[in-house]
Amino acid sequence: MMTALTTRQRDILQLLVESNEPLGSADLAGEMDLTSRQVNYGLKGLRAWLEQRDVTLKVTPGVGAQLVCSPEKCRELLRELATDDRFQLVLSVEERQQLIALILLVADEPLILYQLQQLTEVSRTTILKDIESIEPWIQSHGLSLERRPNYGFEIRGAEGAFRQALSALLWGQTPLGKPLIKMAHAQGLIFELGTDANLMPIVAKVRTQIKRWDVQRTFGQVTYAEAQLNGRFTDDAVLDLALNLAVQTDRVQAGNIVLVQEQMLNWLQTLNIWAVATQIAKHLGWRSNTRWPETEIAYIAMHFLAAPRNDRWPGDLEIDNIFTELIDELVACIVNTYGLPHLALDKTLRDGLVIHIIPACLRHRFNLWTPHTNERTELSGKYGFERKLAIVLAGIIEQRTAVVLPENEINNIALLLRAAYIREHPNLVQEVIIVCPSGMATAQLLVARLKARFPRLGTLRVVSLRELNQKMIESAELIITTVPLTTTATDKQNNIIQVHPLLLPEDVEKITQWLA
Repeated sequence: MMTALTTRQRDILQLLVESNEPLGSADLAGEMDLTSRQVNYGLKGLRAWLEQRDVTLKVTPGVGAQLVCSPEKCRELLRELATDDRFQLVLSVEERQQLIALILLVADEPLILYQLQQLTEVSRTTILKDIESIEPWIQSHGLSLERRPNYGFEIRGAEGAFRQALSALLWGQTPLGKPLIKMAHAQGLIFELGTDANLMPIVAKVRTQIKRWDVQRTFGQVTYAEAQLNGRFTDDAVLDLALNLAVQTDRVQAGNIVLVQEQMLNWLQTLNIWAVATQIAKHLGWRSNTRWPETEIAYIAMHFLAAPRNDRWPGDLEIDNIFTELIDELVACIVNTYGLPHLALDKTLRDGLVIHIIPACLRHRFNLWTPHTNERTELSGKYGFERKLAIVLAGIIEQRTAVVLPENEINNIALLLRAAYIREHPNLVQEVIIVCPSGMATAQLLVARLKARFPRLGTLRVVSLRELNQKMIESAELIITTVPLTTTATDKQNNIIQVHPLLLPEDVEKITQWLA
């Protein structure tokens, strides 16, 4: 009896057939987003399958794996891979848990244990372990997982919490391993296992559900909102808004309506966003011929108000009087801390604070989940002053609004502060000496690269090592040298930076830190 390949082995074989040279484990692992150990395990099973077809899999240590067969045999393998539907889909624990979590979130009735076993093709014990692993993440979104004998498993909670948990899962921000679903501007939702949906019931069920979230359609509604509101969202915000609208449309059509407090509803109706959200609700409810309730219009308005922007939008400060007072207080704190009165007139700084702080405050007010896309964006340790000031500003924001800014927003404020300081000192370095004994060509190349990388540097004066004297050293604001300067005149100088003649990335970092 012929052995069956797993889908992973099939994909490894596809790469090997199409390659004209050996592929190492690391190459295959990188191409398929696997570990080398997973690749090696797949190759072991693949060898027996190939032997049944008179094809040799040659694995050479330090070189890689390669098929030993004729061109005609390779073409036969490709035809078989394209037509054979007997492959075995093997899910990792995390992949299976993601699929189970999604199925539970969209289920319109409790699912009994036997149903989940049939969908996943695993044992009762495995399902129970999976659900135990999923439950803490479900609870983190304000939902609860109920399990009762002869009743099944059911997630309970507010409708808004269901939608946000779905958005987080579809965005890929869960503790359940590498995401199976991705968002892209051109394709919308991309389901990694979609092409193999016929190999396992739960994968087929998830693919059917994903098709119901028409993200391609809702992208147009986000673009419409940008045009009406005269502004632009960040690229990630556009993806997130389109995803939220798609999930919302599906939930409303299924009869799941979100609740919004009356006071919040009345306030939202006074804002310009309300008319835009009303039109979007009409567009989204058109196919099902349903008129969305005001709470769903409010849900749209809240997401658009809280979404990250690329620039300041007209009317941002008019959303709530507290924001005008808050921004004024923050700017005053910045001016006093730096001792630079002109920063009070820096429109770019003020607009940057508005862009980052108001949506963050509104996300807290509306209790909305949004993806964290730039948590690692932060200044190096050389910029500790801005980091400390950003933390002080975050404290003022918390005191005035009860909003605790996340780390990524504090980092963003620190970046705004550094940019404002640099704008206040556009000609910080006027006299720069370049010491490059390697010859004129090397010196000119270094000067050209410095000018391209650091337009803030003033006059770049090339001086030979023999010409350099103590007077030059003391008068120069910055000395950039390709050789060590160890004379007594330079022992106490902190404005000397040694670089490679080709200006390597680490040299750029050293100069950047000095300028900061």
